[in-house]
Amino acid sequence: MDRISGRRRSTYHRTRRASESLDIQGAVVGRSRTSIPRSAPCYELAQWLRSLRQRSGLTYRQMAELTEGLRIADPACSAVTLSRADRGTFLPRRHVVEAYAQVCGATRREARLRWEQAARQSGHTPDGREVASAPRAERKLELVYHPAHLLEAMHQARLAAGQPSLREMEKKARDLGAGPLPRSTVADILAGSRMPSEELLVAYVRACGQNGRRIALWRTAWARAFSTYAA
Repeated sequence: MDRISGRRRSTYHRTRRASESLDIQGAVVGRSRTSIPRSAPCYELAQWLRSLRQRSGLTYRQMAELTEGLRIADPACSAVTLSRADRGTFLPRRHVVEAYAQVCGATRREARLRWEQAARQSGHTPDGREVASAPRAERKLELVYHPAHLLEAMHQARLAAGQPSLREMEKKARDLGAGPLPRSTVADILAGSRMPSEELLVAYVRACGQNGRRIALWRTAWARAFSTYAA
């Protein structure tokens, strides 16, 4: 019985590795990849990276050649390393995320901010080590000037509320009469793919338990970030 069970486990792991290998090989040559599960630890970072690559039109092999040719990363990142970075199942190394983002047209600073957010959310220290609870410095709303700042503050508000699921937040916003908070839209916003409207932002932070004077601060922060976004 133990031998049979062991064979089944071995077959399962071989099948899983083969499936992952095929997924990566297909992605390297430009074929579409499997979607990222919303429950993935680094879902939002992975979604952002994939959106960058989609806009750039690059394959992972082309991206790897660029990291080497432009000396963006030291050492250069292979196509396989880059393809694993946007799977969402683990926190990639920071230099890999920075290289991925830069060859696709984003800035190194924005990539670093995204990586740090993912590190906090997935329970890592600022240097990428996994811990039970990673320390973080909360961004004050008075210091929000750019969309990246606003996104960081939104993540922190959700984390402070106990990291409720998007389904829970949608229901709470509805119960509070705060307005619609569609999960798919919020997922795109938290992945950095789009800017929230002012009213959706208010519904979001109210679902995170914030009210009173804080709402006015959020509205002002949104206005500053939007002015930069629209410029």
